[in-house]
Amino acid sequence: MSYVDVLKHEMAASQDDPAFAGGCSDEAITEFENALKVNFPEDYKIFLRRFGALSFGGETFYGITQSGLKPDEAPCVYFATETARSQGDADAGMIVVKSSGYGPIYSIDTHSLGSSGKPAVVETGLSFKRDKLKVLAYDSFEAFFSATVRQAILDV
Repeated sequence: MSYVDVLKHEMAASQDDPAFAGGCSDEAITEFENALKVNFPEDYKIFLRRFGALSFGGETFYGITQSGLKPDEAPCVYFATETARSQGDADAGMIVVKSSGYGPIYSIDTHSLGSSGKPAVVETGLSFKRDKLKVLAYDSFEAFFSATVRQAILDV
């Protein structure tokens, strides 16, 4: 059982219903990787295959929706990442996976490995375009997603 399957059971047992786009194919993942010019880490691919994109407990995790590369809004990871890059809020190695509006942006940083050896999730602020400061927030997407979902369950 993968980590997303465990979390799906935990979400189902909570007081909140998850809303997800539906899993996507490996072909769709490759299309998004090519469009963003990055390789997604395997733990993010597992999330994409299972959920596509997900909203749960007031948290939205960006991914691949049924509309493919066309959407012009989050939770499409292509839109969120390209928008952040064009505004100077992310660099070319970052994959934007969650934003809190006017607060921090959470991105998989394909140029920074966590202690797990997987690309880390970094937190950046609105000042990123000036200072390029990245704070290592989680050792991997799996750690980020697991911690955020479990906190949302506690907050329900």
